[in-house]
Amino acid sequence: MTGRKNAMLTTEDRRWLTGEKHYEGEHAKQQRYQRRRDIRERVYNSLLDFAILFEHLEEDEREKLFGTPGTKQEPIDDDRELANGIRDALAFLLYNTGISSMMCEDERGSAPIADWLLTEALRRAGRKDGIFVENVELSIDAIDLPRASLLEDLEAGNELSPRELRLLLESDQIDTRTVQEHIRNQLFEDE
Repeated sequence: MTGRKNAMLTTEDRRWLTGEKHYEGEHAKQQRYQRRRDIRERVYNSLLDFAILFEHLEEDEREKLFGTPGTKQEPIDDDRELANGIRDALAFLLYNTGISSMMCEDERGSAPIADWLLTEALRRAGRKDGIFVENVELSIDAIDLPRASLLEDLEAGNELSPRELRLLLESDQIDTRTVQEHIRNQLFEDE
């Protein structure tokens, strides 16, 4: 993961963000500040580059990257790493533009920028293929389940609901392969 060619993040950025690299010594504070600033600048500039890619990247180049939409020949189907990258890029953008506030009651009554961005992105994508997107409705059913209290309940031996277990399974702290092995053993050990 950290050894890929430089892109939005350099190899050193990846190593630092994932904890493989540490800055120590008298200049460590300045080095961390510089690394964070460089990452912010490259992310910002990369986001601006998407306007160029959207308008000017040739169709055959897009198809080499993503395949032909709506066909079984999409590279995304066969490349889980690419699919996860796209998923996480969307999650990163939506999360950092306020999509979570749409999932909870918002006392201010204002729509987050994520709502506007998502709506406008769908309209812009439609226009590219001559489709007029008249209306976009996004319905999110969500329940706030604070992870910290779930961990306390789990540690105390309290029973968790399937929904609460799912929230924990989707966290980065859980090794899903180990959980699957436990489930497999529980379900199939008598056979």
